[in-house]
Amino acid sequence: MKYIDISTAHNISIRYELANTMLRILAWGIDTLILLIYFMLVSFIAFSNIFLFYFLVFFAISFYHLAFEILNNGQSPGKRILNIKVVTLHGRTPKPQDYFLRWIFRLLEITGCAGVIAILYISSTGKNQRIGDLLAQTTVIKLKNKQIFDLKGLVRMGDKKRKIKYPKVTMYNDSDMMLVKDALARIKKTPNEQTHTFLNSLTQKIAEDLDEKIDERRKVQFLEILLYDYITLTR
Repeated sequence: MKYIDISTAHNISIRYELANTMLRILAWGIDTLILLIYFMLVSFIAFSNIFLFYFLVFFAISFYHLAFEILNNGQSPGKRILNIKVVTLHGRTPKPQDYFLRWIFRLLEITGCAGVIAILYISSTGKNQRIGDLLAQTTVIKLKNKQIFDLKGLVRMGDKKRKIKYPKVTMYNDSDMMLVKDALARIKKTPNEQTHTFLNSLTQKIAEDLDEKIDERRKVQFLEILLYDYITLTR
């Protein structure tokens, strides 16, 4: 498995697994099936109007991936179903010109040669990039389960009567706090050297953001209080 580190808006690094060749082929297969269903529907509706038929089919096939990735934050329906998405190597959301560059080379790498060139590049490059990705500085990552980014299950932890210790915690968002929750879960489940390094880096970065000094021996407690404060202040 290959990974990429992506920074949040507050410069907290999150490691994502890169989507492998098979996963991207499956996403392409789902998108192709959707296009085939669309093709059959258009054939049924516009069978007597050849011009309308070719017009609708041409634009759907040509701009399907470009339109969905721009409008749906880097995900075609196939990518969305498989929970993968296009991101830049620097972590920011790709701009329309990035998607456009990927799309232009898609015609060469996938449409023009049944995906052979794309498969060769994705399977052989260090960050699973096809030519369009290399030029646009993008790649495709696997997203975590959507439930990981849902704080509804933590609302009960917020006690409106308790004293808030870190009011500046509201500078963060739900995704940042789910990273904190993930770090706490990791350190309790797998307290190895790698997990401790991750916890130390995360704690140090948050302490710097909040301008707080923390006890080196109480990092877990610091993060737990921080999480409780966030829930109390934002729910």
